[in-house]
Amino acid sequence: MKKLALILIFIVINLCAQDSKLDLKFFGTLGAVYNNNSDYKFRENPFQKDGASNSLDIYTDSILGVQSTYKLNDDLSFIFQGIAKKEYDGENKASIDWGYLKYDSKENFIFKLGKIRIPYYKNSNNQNIGYSKLTIREPIEVYGQVPLSTYNGIEFIYSNMINKYFYSIQSIYGETTFDTPLYSNNGDVLRTKIKEVRSLNLTLGNDIIEGRATYLYGRSSTTSNSLEELFTGLRIANLDELADKYEMDNKVSQYYSLGMFIDYNDFIFSSEYGERQVNAFYANLHGFYASLGYRFLSFIPYISYAQVEMDEQTVVDTGVDGLNELLKVQNLAQNSTNIGFKYYINENFDLKFEYQRIQPKGVYGGFYIDSTNEYPNSRLDIYSFVIDFVF
Repeated sequence: MKKLALILIFIVINLCAQDSKLDLKFFGTLGAVYNNNSDYKFRENPFQKDGASNSLDIYTDSILGVQSTYKLNDDLSFIFQGIAKKEYDGENKASIDWGYLKYDSKENFIFKLGKIRIPYYKNSNNQNIGYSKLTIREPIEVYGQVPLSTYNGIEFIYSNMINKYFYSIQSIYGETTFDTPLYSNNGDVLRTKIKEVRSLNLTLGNDIIEGRATYLYGRSSTTSNSLEELFTGLRIANLDELADKYEMDNKVSQYYSLGMFIDYNDFIFSSEYGERQVNAFYANLHGFYASLGYRFLSFIPYISYAQVEMDEQTVVDTGVDGLNELLKVQNLAQNSTNIGFKYYINENFDLKFEYQRIQPKGVYGGFYIDSTNEYPNSRLDIYSFVIDFVF
């Protein structure tokens, strides 16, 4: 009902518009996922609580959304995106994903103010719009390293040309808060606040090839009921050195990424590398993916490989059992191979199918662990089917 209410609200807004200042677009994905391994729960991203676990799940990839642009004048507009999907707490909810005021000089400068997507990935802005992407979902080995998507603040973009090459410089500043379910600890929820969010993104390319480089910085604080109990206990026991090392309290967090994208003679290649550095109980890691597709008219088969590795040991003996357990479950190491196809039905609909094999690495490795008693260390076979649409 909430999904339907969201769409009806914006249909009414569109019908009530008396001029051409309001532009409204609807999009969505209807999908189903089957995971053959009951020891894991396959999710689209780290925000999701539920997923497919030896069952067919219709909520993992399904989403409904609306994107609206209201022009105040030739240079100034208000843009927002509303979505309805199953959120991290397992409830179906409608929410405003982002919304901001945009000034476009129509020359080289763009300025944004409000709730904005963080531009550290190629598909950051259109991550919810399945029709605009080749694959069903972005590789979690890269896109899941930093579990945040938006911030409240400002963004500045400068774009220009050098001979036949375009380039852009994108800079942001702001802050954000978000919740992430802690699946390994009886459903506890991590509450994270990141201050001084800063990012610099450089893009250079032409009609065939594009390269990207991104740096993201912030001062992060993460807490939960169990974390507060753990670190308070460490300080009571005079283990301040351990508490200072692992507690996420105003700690510097950094993220680096590089990407290359080629579209040449019906060949489609994309690859991104990401590296996360967090000086707390979160472990440092790095990962990449590479994908290749080929267009046969409206049919595009593709294959991809992705991998994420830890930069440090997550199984350590700190002398505190609770801290040892917290560190152990930070291991996200895994690799995955994905084959699938995308078929354009028409200008509004596409059809996609994917088979994905995922192999977690090490003790409690991978993004999808569901068992908290014993690490199964077995592969997952994932079958996914979706229909994407835009209007």
